[in-house]
Formats: sequence, structure tokens, C-alpha cells
Amino acid sequence: MGLKISVIGGASSYTPELFANLIDLHEHLEVEQVTLMDLNKEKLGVIAKVGEKLLAGSQMGMRIAATQNLEQAVDGADFIILQIRVGGLEARVRDETLPMEFGMVGNETTGAGGFVCALRTVPVALEIAHEIERLSPNAWVLNLSNPAGIVTEALLKHTRLHTIGFCNIPINTTYELANVLGVPPEKVRLDSFGLNHLSWARGAYVDDEEMLQPLIAGTSGRNSVLYQHGLVEDMLDPQWLRTLNMIPSWYVRYYYFIEQVLEQDRRSGPTKGNKDMEAEERLRSLYLTEGYGDTAQRILASKGGAQYYLPVLQVIRSIVHDSGEVVVVDVRNDGALPDLPAQTCVEVPARINRAGIEPLPVGSMPLRVRGLVQAVKAYEELTVEAATTGSHEAALAALVAHPLVGSVPRAMLFWDRVLQNERPYLSRFFDAHQVRPSSP
Repeated sequence: MGLKISVIGGASSYTPELFANLIDLHEHLEVEQVTLMDLNKEKLGVIAKVGEKLLAGSQMGMRIAATQNLEQAVDGADFIILQIRVGGLEARVRDETLPMEFGMVGNETTGAGGFVCALRTVPVALEIAHEIERLSPNAWVLNLSNPAGIVTEALLKHTRLHTIGFCNIPINTTYELANVLGVPPEKVRLDSFGLNHLSWARGAYVDDEEMLQPLIAGTSGRNSVLYQHGLVEDMLDPQWLRTLNMIPSWYVRYYYFIEQVLEQDRRSGPTKGNKDMEAEERLRSLYLTEGYGDTAQRILASKGGAQYYLPVLQVIRSIVHDSGEVVVVDVRNDGALPDLPAQTCVEVPARINRAGIEPLPVGSMPLRVRGLVQAVKAYEELTVEAATTGSHEAALAALVAHPLVGSVPRAMLFWDRVLQNERPYLSRFFDAHQVRPSSP
């Protein structure tokens, strides 16, 4: 019998990439059925047909099932990919635009926008997880839902499920470094640490030889190889890169260049969410006519989510074959980063086995980034508390703790607007016993 994989949020435009990757890996993974579950029946049907078209040209005997019923999707599943977007792209646009009204950068995964996204997503993710606990308690939950680190931490703290979170930044960094070094990607072992969307790559090993540090030391300008290959954010001065002695992930730009990013976003007009809406329309047309091909791949890559399923399938393969592969994932800390609480979620290399996940020791974080990571982790812990309890106090404390918010009056005014805009998704905060603090 082959594997049964379920995808919650299966109508995502990215899902065809999963089928393409499964076809590429068919010699390593025997999959009996992929079940797509989504509340959007029309989109679900389109994506299922795209998958069937891809499979028709392969040698795989895998079946695709589509359902709107959660119980049917998770019952008997071996692996469950969680990729939900509560509120859709319309909510993402709100997460990007509302913070800018208050002079803060707007993003769906970090800062004030990421906070709101987490409050909408965590309760729904936990509802799904509790159904998985009831019907398939031994299944592995592979979380792609944003903000991935916070959602994964909530699942780790409030369920008994085997849970791993994923980001495509480590895999994309690995692939691009392999391109720079002229070696296959599987030869590169990335030494990366931090939190989801707040991480740094400090080493890249090929046959146990560290290859990244010489590249950083040799970076004298933006025409150097790390910039030319997109491994370093253009805003980052080469001197600061050498000072860090590490490559920050792309999202660190929100912390290092707050004013520049805010001004850039204000001038750019449509937000990323608006642009993704347009991309979704183009993809829908393509999927209805051509299916999943080169054009669709380029559009998905431009959206920023390409290659998400590669680390997911790497983890599945390592569990199935008990091969102990090392993958950079979002996982319970358990001492890998001793500067952070053991029970929190971190993004580090972890050894993946059938019996479980072993985060590899990273050691103390460099002082140049330690305080920032600790502050954001405190925000994440408070956000999980707020999302699971409906505590206004925890919500405000989370906002104030975040380095991109920081001001108590601004946090309180922002929170008032969030409660107005997101009321259908924040029922916990409107329970009779909850006391709502007054704004200044």
C-alpha cells in the first residue's frame, strides 16, 4: 500500500507544483492517493483536473480525490499538508495596508500585519488539528500556513501531533548557493538559524568544507556574486554584510531598513496581495486551458512561493525511508538555540527520522542578532497566547513587544481598528468575559 497524503487548502494555485514534484520523485515515494480538501468547490475542481492532467502523462498510479469534507480528507492520512489562508487574499491586503496607515511596514507574515494574520489563522489551524488528532493521531502535519512559525508553534504547544513547519527561503538559498558553487543542490548543507522569516545563513558546506565565508569576505560591492545571484538583499550594504558575517534572509529587510521599505511600499501602489489577486486570475485561465506548465511556473515563482514542496517531500521521504536527512525546518527548539525557550518554535537544521525530529544544536546566537530574535520570539509567544485565549492584554503586549510596532499608543489604536475590521474572525475577543482595554 502506498502513502496517503492530504492537502488542507488544496485549491491553492501552488498545489499543481506538488503533483509535479511527486512525479519527479515517484521512484523514491510510492503514493497511493492525494486528497485535496478545500471549501472553494469551483477552484478545487480546477486544481484536481490540473493534477489529473499531469498524472496522465506519467507512470504513476496515484489517485487524486477532492472533497469539501474535512473528516473525509484527514481520516487515514499518513501526511497532512496544511496550507490555509483564512480570509483569502482580501484579508492579506488588509494586513498589508492597515499597518501603513499607522506608519508601520505592512506584511502578512511579520510585524503588525503578521500579527493579525496569526490571530485569524491559529484558531482555524487548531480546529483542523483537533480533528486530525481524533481521526488520524499518528499522521504528520506539515504546515505551510502563514505566519508559519507562529502557526507551527501553536500546533506544537496545543496538540500532540507530529508537526513540522516549512519556509521556502532555506531551500531557495541552498539551490542558489549550489548554482554559485557549481555543485548539485543535494551536495550543499546549509547552516541556518533563527525564526521563520527572521533567519540568517552563516555557512554552506560541500563535502564538509565551508564555502560561504570566503564568498562573504570577498564581497566588496553590489556587483559581487552574492548580490548578482539574489542571495543578498540589494538594500544591504556590503560593509554591513561583512559585519554580520552571515546572509540575512529576505524578510530581515523589514527590520534593517524600516523607513526605506515603508517608503518603497507606499510608492509602489498595489500591495503584494493586490498583485497576487491578478496573478491568481492569470493562473486560473492557464489552468483551465494549458494546465501546469512553464508559464504557470514563472507566475508562481514571481509570487514568491516556488519550491515550497521540495523540503516537504524531502521530509516525507526521510520519514518513510528512515534515512535521517537534515532539513532546515520550523520545529520545537528543545535546546537547539539555547538563547530561546525550549518549548518554542525555531527554524534550524533538523535530522528527520521515522521516530521523530531532532533539531541539531546551533549554539548561542551571535550577539549582533540575538536581541532582535529574542524580542520577536517574545512577540510570537504572546501572539499564540492571544490567539488561543482571546486575551486583549496578551494581544496588546504582543504588539508592543514587536520591534516594528513598539509604541503603546500606536499599538492600542491599531488594535481598535483590527477589532473593527476582523470581527468575524476574532470571536474569542468578543466573549462576554473578555475586558477590552480603552485606547488613549
